[in-house]
Amino acid sequence: MMFEALKQNSAVLGLQKQYEMLPPRDRQVLTIFGIMLSIFIMYYAMWAPAYDYMKNAQQDVEQNEKLLALVKQNKVVLSSLAKGQSSGGTAKVLSSQQLVSSVTNMAKRSGVALKRFEPSGDNKIKVWVDNASFDKMMTWLSSMKKSLNVTVEQISIEKDDAAGLVSARLTLSS
Repeated sequence: MMFEALKQNSAVLGLQKQYEMLPPRDRQVLTIFGIMLSIFIMYYAMWAPAYDYMKNAQQDVEQNEKLLALVKQNKVVLSSLAKGQSSGGTAKVLSSQQLVSSVTNMAKRSGVALKRFEPSGDNKIKVWVDNASFDKMMTWLSSMKKSLNVTVEQISIEKDDAAGLVSARLTLSS
C-alpha cells in the first residue's frame, strides 16, 4: 500500500519521467551510483554500528571472565573474610586510634595504598582504596584478620579498567 502511494506521488512521477528522458548510458551510471550509495548507507548505518557493538560486547565478556577467574582464584580468602571470626582464642579489641594505626601500617607493608580512612564509632574504621591489586588487598585483609582479629563488616568492590585492579570501600572493626 505504501509503495503504491509512493508511486502515485507527483514528485516521484516527475523524477521518474526525468530518469526515462536520460540517455541509456546516463541511466546506467545513475543506477550504479544509486546501488553504490545504498550499499554505502547500509554499511555505515547498519553494519558498522552492529560490528562495533559486537566488539565492545566481546571485550566486556572477556573482562568479566577475567574478574570471575580472579574471584574464583581468591575464593578461599574471600570466604574466610566473610565468616568474620577466627578459629583461634579470645579476640583482642583495639581502640579507634590503635585500629587506624594498625590498619594503615599493615596496608603499607602489604603494598595497598589507602586513599582515605576515617574512624567510625568506637572500634570501627571506614577505608577507601583505589586502583589496588585485588590479590594484595585480599592478602592485606587476611593478614589483618589473622594478626589483629580485624573483621570486614561491609565491603564494596568495583573493578577498574586495568586487569587485576579494583577500587573498594570497606568498614573494618576490631
